[in-house]
Amino acid sequence: MKRLDRILAVVDPTSDVQPAVEKAAELARLFGAALELFVCDFDSSLNGGALGDAGEFRRLRDDFLDERVEMLEDLAEELRIGGIDVETRVHWDNPLHLGILRRVEQTSPDLLVKDTHYHSLLRRTVLTNTDWNLIRTCPVPLLLAKAVEWKAHPRILAALDPGHAGDKPSALDHDILAAAALLADRLDGEVHAVHAFFPAALLAVTSGMAGLPLAGDVTAAEIVEAERKRIESVLAGIVSQHQLPADRVHLLQGSASSVLPSFAESQRADVLVMGAVSRSRLEEAFIGSTAERVLDRIPCDVLVVKPPDFRKQLPF
Repeated sequence: MKRLDRILAVVDPTSDVQPAVEKAAELARLFGAALELFVCDFDSSLNGGALGDAGEFRRLRDDFLDERVEMLEDLAEELRIGGIDVETRVHWDNPLHLGILRRVEQTSPDLLVKDTHYHSLLRRTVLTNTDWNLIRTCPVPLLLAKAVEWKAHPRILAALDPGHAGDKPSALDHDILAAAALLADRLDGEVHAVHAFFPAALLAVTSGMAGLPLAGDVTAAEIVEAERKRIESVLAGIVSQHQLPADRVHLLQGSASSVLPSFAESQRADVLVMGAVSRSRLEEAFIGSTAERVLDRIPCDVLVVKPPDFRKQLPF
């Protein structure tokens, strides 16, 4: 994500709270970007049937969509008064994620923004099936926004993977940092790079994965420390190209699904920038299970960045 000229915000017509619109509008104002407010809706009871009056069903659908258009225009007018270039569009489509993807293909936005929900008591993000499908298949950067305002000087975490687990392209780490820096620059925030490494797998491999003692006089602590130093060196090489101070680079030990959410909470992070890579399996595109476990526990907004060839990797 190197620029933001066009932003597509998905509006939930059933909600009085629109965090996706609020944050998309803030970014549009700061970047001077054009903003489209988009509703994709469908009601099976208005879809007609063999025994129904086709003309009557068409009229009812038109009334249904006209209500959505009116709602969008009310939202848009407030934003236009603030100087933002806003368009509105309503589509009758189903399922929701495919309707959104079709609009993305038609307009090629630089960023898609959709709301998601965070339940503070359970410390879990409630991601819908639509959210997961967009994470897996949307070819442009996706911002999942919660109903929490960004701080005046937001903290943005860039989740890096210097080991490139799951065959993640090495260039994606730089794309993640670039996207984080782009947001931080306009929001007057600061970027922190973070990586979690889990030495249990390394120790299992080193010991032959059969409970055998470690080779020679090498201790488990020495193996973990050697791996930590190796990753620190790789991280330093990556962040050096982005002028990130050393005190903003964090190497965490433990399962990413556990330590990243807790670290984001302790840092009072506003946005976590992560990478997603599509792979073909059973005619689906998906991101790694670690990322999915992180996403359903993260306490802040999430920006999912895709590699440049993401579209080519999609199996449809």
